[in-house]
Amino acid sequence: MQPNRRRAIADPELERKIEEFSRSASTAPEPADSGPQPSSHLEAKLAVQRSAATVGFNFKMTPEDHQRLKALCAKEERSIQYMLNKIVWPAVERLERESQG
Repeated sequence: MQPNRRRAIADPELERKIEEFSRSASTAPEPADSGPQPSSHLEAKLAVQRSAATVGFNFKMTPEDHQRLKALCAKEERSIQYMLNKIVWPAVERLERESQG
């Protein structure tokens, strides 16, 4: 086997251990059986969807806007999640009312 030239050569005993390790199993072990498996891909997807308590969402903003939001949160001693909830949900409810009327 060709030695790895990106690292310094170690002592012969360590080199032997490295060589032995590199010849061992190259695949991950099989996961332990965690109970009954879903019979189809759709059932598996539905099971994952049912188990999710919350849904994440990425909200992109400029670094300046992020700093403004963090400053507001610090001033109010609240989390970003709390502040976004206070901003977003009233706006969503207003837009829903406007779209119905």
